[in-house]
Amino acid sequence: MGGFINQNLNLEFERSLYEIILNMLIKSSILMKKECVANYIKVANHEEKIRNHLLENYLENNEVRSKIGFSGIAVRFIPEALENHNQNTDTFVGRTDIKVVSENWLFGNNKDYYIVECKRIDGSKDLNKKYVDDGICRFVNLPLKYSSFHNKNIMFGFVVKNINIELNTSKISKLHDDKLNKITVQNLTLVKSIKEEDLYLYESDYNLGLRNIGLNHIFYDFSLII
Repeated sequence: MGGFINQNLNLEFERSLYEIILNMLIKSSILMKKECVANYIKVANHEEKIRNHLLENYLENNEVRSKIGFSGIAVRFIPEALENHNQNTDTFVGRTDIKVVSENWLFGNNKDYYIVECKRIDGSKDLNKKYVDDGICRFVNLPLKYSSFHNKNIMFGFVVKNINIELNTSKISKLHDDKLNKITVQNLTLVKSIKEEDLYLYESDYNLGLRNIGLNHIFYDFSLII
């Protein structure tokens, strides 16, 4: 699939695909918690193990995709993908938590993908700071560790303690502003919440000079199964 001749159709397809990816992450996470609670399954309080459980049992599970309404969606979630090759040192600058690819990547442009960066959140200043310094900054702080082919990507905060997510996100926003205020167009702004599920979706935007980069931030409470 090489894309549409009409650029407006290409942009509409990108927007639709991005929304599908966000919804797959959200619905898969909700189902994961529901099934883990029902089956008395606990997941280790470890970023990679939470990600791996979500990815292997839900995001990359065709039966689950069908159950939550995403059968036939040509999207793959690939863990631990090397990112941003440096020609001078012949090394890779980054390693993504999840690389999300579609038919465009498989059959067209191998730079055409999205990145999901995962971080644990427990209400502590230490993890909030890591969310900014070792998460957001990888997308927007020079030298960039992660690429943004579509000028937007996703941060996923695995909330591992029963905390007030909105209050904690305001603390992250303060750290974010202190670190990135010179390039921030929009600080973390709430765009959607499912309060009965303790799920919150935010967005932020950055001006890197020649282009703007947007991030969506999913914060979801996994604490019942940790």
